[in-house]
Amino acid sequence: MTQKPQRRSRAVLAREAAREKAARFRELEDERLRIAESAILIQEEIDDFDEETERRVAKLREERNSQLGEKRQKLDALVVEMLDTEIPAQEASERLGMSVGQVRAAKKSFEQTVAALAEISADSATATADEAAAPSAPSAEEADAAAPAAETAAPTESYDFPPPGGSPTVPAQEGSPENLQDATLPPGSAG
Repeated sequence: MTQKPQRRSRAVLAREAAREKAARFRELEDERLRIAESAILIQEEIDDFDEETERRVAKLREERNSQLGEKRQKLDALVVEMLDTEIPAQEASERLGMSVGQVRAAKKSFEQTVAALAEISADSATATADEAAAPSAPSAEEADAAAPAAETAAPTESYDFPPPGGSPTVPAQEGSPENLQDATLPPGSAG
């Protein structure tokens, strides 16, 4: 009968050991979950920080480009102003501390900017005038001026303009489907 108490005590000891291992496993599992949760949160913070940084950098680049554009326009205007004093580009480049190529590029850039601004203002003026003016027939002077221009144009091929609602007649051209029926294909070109 002495064997029964030993077996019970071994079983009890085994259960206690199993409970201790299970408790330790739970503690380790809780610790692993805590670590994983913290790591995921930090990764999200890193992603958010990276996105915010990129947004700020993009905004700074926009501001830089805007300010550089304005400063370059001012510099281009000063270069043109220097050239307007009737000195050669070589001397202007020496006085401005630039190469002759930079002086010429600045002048060209200035002229393009002025032309673009003139075009924009002309387009807006034309649009305003078009909106204000009603459609009207051309004046006698405009009609007379257009007639000689049409007569002097050398007709290369004639086009028959159809009556309203009709289909247009276009002359056949080389390579058009009308001419392909009589054409022979070179060897090896059949697909």
